[in-house]
Amino acid sequence: MFGKSGIEIVPILGAVAIVAYFALIITALAQVFRSTMPTNTKLLWLIVILIAPFIGSLIWFAVGRNSALL
Repeated sequence: MFGKSGIEIVPILGAVAIVAYFALIITALAQVFRSTMPTNTKLLWLIVILIAPFIGSLIWFAVGRNSALL
């Protein structure tokens, strides 16, 4: 079904992971820009996301997005 050992799927999974990684970061950055937070708070979130993209984006979705709605 997958050929000799399914090894052909590894590059596809890698490509999907890379696209998901960049989609997560871009979505987090877009939400920070669209939020109603003060400018200095937005700047802090942007710095966090740009310095540590994966962890910063996850923290934004876990904590920052909810505080932006208040």
